[in-house]
Amino acid sequence: MAGDYKHLASQFLQAWQRERDHKIKICLFGQPGAGKSSLINELAGQRVARVSQATDTTREAQIVECPDVIYVDLPGYDTSLFPENAYFSTFNPLQYDLFLCVFAGKLHQADVDFFGKIARTGRVCLFVRNKCDGLYDPSCSREELEAKIRRDLHHQVGPRETLVFTSCRRNRPAGERGIPELERAMGALLPEAQRDRFFRHAKAYTEEALQVKRRAAERSLKKFMMLAAANGLNPVIGMDAALDSQILKSLYRAIREAFGLSEKEVLPQGPASQAVKKLAEGVTGERVTKGITWLLRKKATGKTAKVIPVIGGAAVMGFNAASLYYLGQKYIDDCYTYALERLQAEIRMGDA
Repeated sequence: MAGDYKHLASQFLQAWQRERDHKIKICLFGQPGAGKSSLINELAGQRVARVSQATDTTREAQIVECPDVIYVDLPGYDTSLFPENAYFSTFNPLQYDLFLCVFAGKLHQADVDFFGKIARTGRVCLFVRNKCDGLYDPSCSREELEAKIRRDLHHQVGPRETLVFTSCRRNRPAGERGIPELERAMGALLPEAQRDRFFRHAKAYTEEALQVKRRAAERSLKKFMMLAAANGLNPVIGMDAALDSQILKSLYRAIREAFGLSEKEVLPQGPASQAVKKLAEGVTGERVTKGITWLLRKKATGKTAKVIPVIGGAAVMGFNAASLYYLGQKYIDDCYTYALERLQAEIRMGDA
């Protein structure tokens, strides 16, 4: 029986990894200097893409791989380096799930032409007027200027296309720079199966966005349990502590990544919060440790969860599906509490 359990557990972990490896591919295109790399960094919440002050910097596709999303920053279309007749064969852009056309200033005809080609294949594109902090016209208001840009865009690409105004210059909160609006617009254009994956990845700049992450993490937990069941795996109490730990490790990592947390996350300022203490007690070193044992003892009724000691003095536990689900939900609560405290601190410090 132990051998069968190990086989099922291994089979499940491989299936879960395949699920995680199926990432969303998001393509950014537009003229050099439009701020595509900076926009990727804003969406990821960290500096993951190279940013340069030069104008013609993207001479090859820049690929930025994150846990749930792959961003690809394509070079300018129909330029001297990459003319129209060789562009599609060189970069194979039709492989991507979502396109962002990023422009600063007037929309170039080359980008309109590229959009037309991908639109005819049924691909979805979102238009982003970046560097909007530089928008100014003494003869009209900001609202009138944005309306004019929107009319011009719809005249060029059609009235159904969505336009979002953004700025990557961090002199104002992200909410005033259009970043949360961009994330919502991107999520709305993705199929439901990919939407949760994107929101798990995207940096939360508002409490509303953090709630979206929480709901996505909860659905991920349910998917984790369903995938376990589909692979014939119902964790058996005390059957194999090492495999129990592997399964929890995979679950915890997925939840943690949904909130953009590292294993040893700390608050940006001040003493560690109670949430941090709970995280440290429960998941230090990704082991099933004293904190987890305490959680199960607190939750256990009857045979819901039994704690067993193993050689070496380390306290580990076996668990069944109900216990696993409870641990996942408890970890979501703790991660959300910590992420909320971190977000509130970032807002106070002007970093969100």
